[in-house]
Amino acid sequence: MSESHRIQVLPDRVINQIAAGEVVQRPSSVLKELLENAVDSGANLIQVSLKDAGRSLIEVMDNGKGIPSDQIPLALQRHATSKIVDWEDLYRLNTYGFRGEALASIASVSHIEVASRVADQELGVLVEAQGGAITQNQPSALPLGTRVSVRSLFFNVPARRNFLKKDSTESKNLEEEFIRLALARPDLALELKSQGQMVYSLKPGNLRQRIQAVLGKNFADGLVPVEEDTQLVGLSGFVAKPALCRKTRYAQYLFVNGRYFKDAYLQHAVSSAMEGLLPAQHYPAYVLNFRVDPSKMDVNVHPSKIEVKFEEDQGIYAILKAAVRRSLGQYQLQPSLDFEWEPLPGSWGIQSTPPDRLRVPSVRVNPDYNPFGNPTSEVGSSAPTSGYHRLLEGLMEPAYSAATPSTQDDHLQDGWIYPDGTGLFRTGQRMVVVEVRVLLREIMMDRLIQNLDQVYRPGHGVLPLEPVLWQGGSLDQADNGLPLAASLGIELRRLEEKDTYQVETHPAHTPMAEVLDLLDWLWARFHEGGQPVRSEALGYLARTRGLNGEERPFDPTNPAQVMRALKPWVSGERSFLDPEGRPWGWCGEPKRALIALTNLYEHTY
Repeated sequence: MSESHRIQVLPDRVINQIAAGEVVQRPSSVLKELLENAVDSGANLIQVSLKDAGRSLIEVMDNGKGIPSDQIPLALQRHATSKIVDWEDLYRLNTYGFRGEALASIASVSHIEVASRVADQELGVLVEAQGGAITQNQPSALPLGTRVSVRSLFFNVPARRNFLKKDSTESKNLEEEFIRLALARPDLALELKSQGQMVYSLKPGNLRQRIQAVLGKNFADGLVPVEEDTQLVGLSGFVAKPALCRKTRYAQYLFVNGRYFKDAYLQHAVSSAMEGLLPAQHYPAYVLNFRVDPSKMDVNVHPSKIEVKFEEDQGIYAILKAAVRRSLGQYQLQPSLDFEWEPLPGSWGIQSTPPDRLRVPSVRVNPDYNPFGNPTSEVGSSAPTSGYHRLLEGLMEPAYSAATPSTQDDHLQDGWIYPDGTGLFRTGQRMVVVEVRVLLREIMMDRLIQNLDQVYRPGHGVLPLEPVLWQGGSLDQADNGLPLAASLGIELRRLEEKDTYQVETHPAHTPMAEVLDLLDWLWARFHEGGQPVRSEALGYLARTRGLNGEERPFDPTNPAQVMRALKPWVSGERSFLDPEGRPWGWCGEPKRALIALTNLYEHTY
């Protein structure tokens, strides 16, 4: 067997560089780890200095308790930590860090300098390392605390260095990491310098003061406080009023026990609580901190510790949604019942029934009822309101078998449309249940996207009547940012001013406001780490324009026309799912139609 195919233990240097690929993804990853170590040291003042968007220097200095001189070299080794001893400590964490691999990973791909002094030592120690190997270890006169300086990041991994984004992008990521800690710990004094210039100088204060300092006074003035305290979870923070929300996921900050994390499930809880208040295609903004028993969650589920797994996530979801709704209601942003002032049931004139007189409700089912057995029924007839309930009873079994099967399973034979917009149809040996309004919307949206596809394409561009500038982000930071805009017929020219472009051409007969809004959406998607394609952009344009004024392709009250429109879905060419993944129709065995029809009728689909 050749040497290249033999199983062998990798050298420590290679192991550290592999680990660095998980922990140290970009300069902001380094800053995150160093900031967390500074907080864990008990510091109340943390100062950050950056040069060249972190490529040349990332330095974090704190006034914490420091590291004893004999332990600094140990701190640069993998899996060396003072924060946990055994596995069970992972479920009692009260620190940010715990794995003991951040400094080792950072040291393996940079030139690092660690200088620290503890209170009971007159001199501190200065340790330098390059590529993971210690090159200097000597006593030094130092203030109390620790200073970690990371220079020449990825100097020995050129491929990683080449994959870094432009300085403007990396600088924004670094600033965002700083802001996350600033919002998580408003009790700390924090400073951020870039290229020697002060960017933030934050004094200790409360959360609202800190939000104003980093997100602006206008944003802070439009916040609604959220407070909740239960045995399962404590909740505190703010949500922004709908008028402040944007079409990007701006200012969405979740913290648990002071630790920043991302959770799409809980983000949906906030969005759901604000449903009906937010403008179309806008996202809620919030700064919320959860207090959860560390033993009831797991923070060790992601290399960068930005995901958390909760033991009672469904309960937390419900509490968060209810708390946000109540807070918005208190500020008259949506209707809210005041239970302290609602009259008691007795004052409504309703007399309570003694328990011995209560009767258990019963359900009567007619097993001989056949909804399709009426010889006078015709395609195109509308069903009476009470027929909905009779239909549910008739579907229980086995009357449907009396119907004559169709030779083509996708040929719709009979159908009814009920006043609530639910459609019920028979096709061969199957039944079809649909929300007719959603079917209509799907077909109209498809037509609109096809029309937009003919407009937003290269070669159809015209010059703006006057110079138009767009400033919102660096589209060329993404490999396909500007090409994607060009594929939509939008040609941009970057100006010398930071993140500013001039619109050279845009699709004919399109409002400039729509074009600029589309560019904002593209930038937001790239900024969130997405890779949008042309079809997604057309879908966004269609949703933004809406269907007002669009011609209806069929009459939604005419069962015959609805059945013709349903053919692509019944045949399996298309799926009964809307763009958000929610079912709006069903096709299957008659005996399961009862469940499907009930779900659609109750809007739980």
